[in-house]
Order: sequence, then C-alpha cells, then structure tokens
Amino acid sequence: MMFNVLVVDDESVQREGIKDLISHYGFPFQVLEAENGMSAERILVQNAIDILITDVKMPLMDGLELSKQARKTQQNIKIVICSGYDEFEYARSAIRLGVVNYLLKPLVREEFLQVMEDITHIRAYGGGPEPESVESKVIQQVKDYVKDNHQRDISLSEAAHDVYLSPGYLSILFKKETGENFSKYLTDYRLRRASHLLAHSNMKINDIAGAVGIDNHSYFAKLFRNRFGVSPLQFRECGVLHDRMDQEQIQ
Repeated sequence: MMFNVLVVDDESVQREGIKDLISHYGFPFQVLEAENGMSAERILVQNAIDILITDVKMPLMDGLELSKQARKTQQNIKIVICSGYDEFEYARSAIRLGVVNYLLKPLVREEFLQVMEDITHIRAYGGGPEPESVESKVIQQVKDYVKDNHQRDISLSEAAHDVYLSPGYLSILFKKETGENFSKYLTDYRLRRASHLLAHSNMKINDIAGAVGIDNHSYFAKLFRNRFGVSPLQFRECGVLHDRMDQEQIQ
C-alpha cells in the first residue's frame, strides 16, 4: 500500500532530512512538500493525503492552524507535529486537533521511525550503510564557515544565514551535534589557531590576536590564559606545550 505524505516546513533542510529518512528506510510513501501552511492547504484541497508532517512555527499559516484546516478537508488524515518549541500549550492544542504525535526538533531518528511505523504498521528497514544525516552535513558546513571566516567578526546569525536556517534552530542543532554552543566553538577555534601561530610563526602577539578575529588584545590574553593556563607569551616561550598542541587538529 502506498501512502501519500505531505511534509511542511519553511526550512528546506528539514524537509530534505525527513525525505532522506523516508527514502533510506524504505517506507512506501509518495512525498509532497510545502514551505508554508498556505501552500500546504492548496495541496490538501487538490490531493488525497494520508499523513501530514508539519512544523509549528511557519509564516502565513502555522502548523496548528494548518492541522485544523487539514482535519476539515480530510477527516481521516494522520497528523504529526514537529516543533523546536517544547511548550505544553502547543502539545495540548495538537492533542485537541487529533494529532497523532508531537516530535521535538531536532528530530531523533529512532523516534521519527517509531512514529511512522505506528501510523503505517510497516516496519522500517535500512538498505546499506547509514547515510550521513542532513544535520551532520549542516554542522560541517557551519564548521567550514568558521574556518573560512574566523578572522573577522562573525555571529551565529551570519552562520545560520549561510546554511539557510533560522538562528534559533541552528543554535539548538549545533549544541545537539557538537555538545557546545556556537560562540564557544568559535572562540575555541580562534584560540587553537592562535596557539598554532604562536608556535609556528614569528608574528607579534597583538597581530596574532587580530589575525584570529579578536581585536581586543587584553581580552585575547584573558581568553588564552583561561584556555591554556598560561599567557600567550609564556606559551610561546614554553616549548613543552608545543608538541601537545601540534597533535590537536584545527578544523
């Protein structure tokens, strides 16, 4: 049996991630997609949809209003809400609308698969090796962005724009995938880069601070001491630490 599934999210990376999971695990789904509730509503009028998977926070029409309209259009539709907003009111509203399940973003693969199996009574299978998740690919893009732009003043918002995500969602995703927030990762990368320059160049310490994107020299010295336990000058003069830092890959 083939199921018609409508995936609705204003962030394309989320739609692609869901489609990748559906494809990899062999669910017999014909997938349609929409980037907002208004577009999804038009699809619902023109097509018989078995499963609606929708984000909550979207422009023009949010996921709860879309769910309400979907229920009027197609009584037996199964609805799955995906949201980065862990708020009871959303969950309670979703339950009143007859939503099948409420999943928090970033999605957990096992939880998503379980919901699909519960709805369809079809067991998922994985053909071949696990694909690299869309989330992992995005985080690598963000790390590459830091590597290429750490010399200047950059922010989470700029990185999010570069990978076509909202800053709020990227913040959650980055912490989930790396175990630290974006700001800490950026600072740590700059300091590791600075330690490399201290060990392997004759640049002045103030110039090194500027070269890694930290223009306030006293702040740079404070951050460096907190990270390595010595001042930049002591680090440069103390060869015992150099070998240790040479082993630390700068990504």
